Amino acid sequence: MRLVGTIAVVVGVAAVCAVAGFAGGWLAHPGPAASTAGDLAIIAAGSLAPAGLMPALASQFANETPGVSAPSSLQLYEGSTDGATALAAGGQPYDIFVSADYRVIPEHLEPMASTVASWEVVFASDPVVLAYNDSVPALKGVTALNWSKAIVASGVTLGTPNASSDPLGVNAIIVLELEDALESDGGAFYGHFFTGGEGALAVPTSSVKYVAENVAATALQTGEVDAYLIYQSYAIADHLTYIPLAPSVNLGGTTSTDVANYGTVSTKVITSSGTATDVGVPVLFALTVPSTAPHAVLGLAFAEFLLSNATASTLSTDGFSVLAPMWTDQPSHLPAALSGSTTGGIVALPSYLSALIT
Repeated sequence: MRLVGTIAVVVGVAAVCAVAGFAGGWLAHPGPAASTAGDLAIIAAGSLAPAGLMPALASQFANETPGVSAPSSLQLYEGSTDGATALAAGGQPYDIFVSADYRVIPEHLEPMASTVASWEVVFASDPVVLAYNDSVPALKGVTALNWSKAIVASGVTLGTPNASSDPLGVNAIIVLELEDALESDGGAFYGHFFTGGEGALAVPTSSVKYVAENVAATALQTGEVDAYLIYQSYAIADHLTYIPLAPSVNLGGTTSTDVANYGTVSTKVITSSGTATDVGVPVLFALTVPSTAPHAVLGLAFAEFLLSNATASTLSTDGFSVLAPMWTDQPSHLPAALSGSTTGGIVALPSYLSALIT
């Protein structure tokens, strides 16, 4: 369990600590070719920006690769759905895309007439936890057993992203629905936060405030919100006070049994063509190199770095569960450079997960 810290301090400390443990592993790698030289541009899930996790990894990669830089001005962190929408719109100067939902890349970028991506690698899972401000009287002494009772106390505000622009918003809704089912609460627990009924378009009540995930820590620190359902990696990176949730609720499992359980609940989101139904799925991070990347070779080299044993211990320390083997949705399209980048290999996405890609 972590206490809320000052973001400015954490960024500096994390940037140093995050890279110190794995430098040797990547330095032992023969290294990318000189043609990778250039400025690396990254677009990624908002949860990867706090405390400098992805910026630190990019900086380490640049420091170890001659002719490469990773300026912060070329790094954009936002909801994964928004990121994919930006890439699909064209004219985006990004060399790699990292999504917090494995469905985003194949659903938003691969099926287009002018394909923006032709493959993805699913590399880690990350459970949802409850981060909270422990100075709030109603949340003092909250535990994994009583959290659902504590956050419905009068005056407690739950922060979450908008589900129509960020998969974390969907996951927060799914977690609330799963917890409601676990407690056999008949919709009362979920209904405290959203109206419209479970499985429908979720309309927030006065107990919910939309807050983007990349500023969740600040919102908790300033009292803008009192609690936030967030990825464990974010909570650890920002030294937030948090509690784990039950495995049947936290979306951290990756077996067919876990997926079947999570899939018993759903919510609707607004899309460009109307609405769509999202069922509960595990939180699985995935990456791709867009076909529109201005420095595709550089993006691929950074992808190889992220998937290698050089970063595995860092990702694990920061709350991710690195997959072994990793998965790809398009084995025949996977770049050869990535096939041997991880010790566990990269195999086809399990059918029980690929079936959920629409």
